[in-house]
Amino acid sequence: MNDKVYVINFSNKIIMDKIMANETTQQHLIGRLPRLLGSGVDYNDAIEVITNMNEVADWSKGWEKVGERHQIRGDKAFEAGDLITAGEAYFRATISFHTGQSGNVEDPDEKLRVQTLQRKAYLKAMPYLNPKTERIVVPFENIEFPGNLRLPVNYSNKPVPCVLLNAGADSTKEEFFTLENEFLKRGLATCAFDGPGQGMTWQKMKLRPDFESPVGAVLNILENRPEIDSSRLGIWGRSMGGYAAPRVAAYDKRIKACISLGGYFDMISFWDTSSEVLLDILQFAFGATDRNNAREIAHGFTLKSSAEHITCPLLIVHSDQDNICPYSEAEKMLATVGKNAELVMFKGGNHCCDNKPAEVRPMMADWMSKQL
Repeated sequence: MNDKVYVINFSNKIIMDKIMANETTQQHLIGRLPRLLGSGVDYNDAIEVITNMNEVADWSKGWEKVGERHQIRGDKAFEAGDLITAGEAYFRATISFHTGQSGNVEDPDEKLRVQTLQRKAYLKAMPYLNPKTERIVVPFENIEFPGNLRLPVNYSNKPVPCVLLNAGADSTKEEFFTLENEFLKRGLATCAFDGPGQGMTWQKMKLRPDFESPVGAVLNILENRPEIDSSRLGIWGRSMGGYAAPRVAAYDKRIKACISLGGYFDMISFWDTSSEVLLDILQFAFGATDRNNAREIAHGFTLKSSAEHITCPLLIVHSDQDNICPYSEAEKMLATVGKNAELVMFKGGNHCCDNKPAEVRPMMADWMSKQL
């Protein structure tokens, strides 16, 4: 029997050629729970979806069913005036829809349909979260893309520092809700966004290497917000965002501190040894016509000739067991940036250290808070 199970653990994506509903497969999927739980998925929801799978399509169907259940629960709470419960339920619906569409690179129309459910659920949640979320619109070139701006707990009308959050190649801004809370409770505002190639912005513009350009448009918006101290802006990114964040810091000196989590220095250096699953996702994000076209585009995703221009403090966080982005990429980043950078390696961590959130997330938030 030649059943293949493809699973990746950068972001919370699961893509399978063919899946058998047996104990081995279920254990395979359960092993990817750290990424899911880190984004706010309920453990019991995940187990429910996994144990009820009989075929590939049951993954997205299962998460959509869970999302609909949370949304109904949110509607009932809203009607009863239980707004805190409503906000939490709507977020549970959001992250469930997100999980269901993640990794779908074969059916853009279906991906968009579920992403639309995700967006609508989060729009319902935004006013009732603690702290609440404000949707911002960022004009960039000939398009616009959305962002989520949150101000710290107990904000008191005094300008505060802000950290921008950069997603991976097939992630979305809503996936950062739980991470945002780490920065928010330390007095930092957060701004997560779906730039080119990310979330529903993919429909308008594909992933591009010069992420300093769209992030510059976000910074333009934040500079004019009275709640934000424009002299204290930081940037954080994971995976592909862990490449984008240092690149932004190299070219835009408005950034005063930068964190790269599980990021790479030069994509093409590990392209030929990457899994087909990862390459499928990157090809989709690029909008490439085929694998050869995708490989050509990948040459542009490099910190060569840019990382040496980073002058703000840079924290590089990586693990020795990252099977998506080799640890050597972090070492290259450190060597190129030099004295302005520090590298923290977590032994036994997976990609982006998703299996070590209790150690990694507070450390990053504390570091950023001290820098800003």
